[in-house]
Amino acid sequence: MQSIFDHGRRAVVAAGLVLAALAGANAHAAGKGAPPRPDCGNERAMKIVGDTPGAISFDVYRQLHPVTAQHLALFVDSGQVKLLRDGLPVCTVRDDGVDDPSAVLVRAPSDKMSFWVNASNLAGAR
Repeated sequence: MQSIFDHGRRAVVAAGLVLAALAGANAHAAGKGAPPRPDCGNERAMKIVGDTPGAISFDVYRQLHPVTAQHLALFVDSGQVKLLRDGLPVCTVRDDGVDDPSAVLVRAPSDKMSFWVNASNLAGAR
């Protein structure tokens, strides 16, 4: 019986994340103010477009995509995925060691962790 409640809770969390992502995309489309450009040194400054899941490893990234509410809930619940907010300034990690152009390793200048995100959720910082 407990597993039924756990599954229901995960579905609610996933639905909330999907709604937050949609709200973030709408806010971005409305033209909110640009975030400050991050100091990335030799790395490329970018920003997150729309709320997007950031995976802690490339293996998790591959398992997560294509993103479904159930997958997202499971990975967020286990701490393997973090929701990165729309407009978050990030720096790309140049030598990520992966040949998949759809996956980009980024880190927020204020964060010690790096996360794998889909390239379509990145835009050049201005």
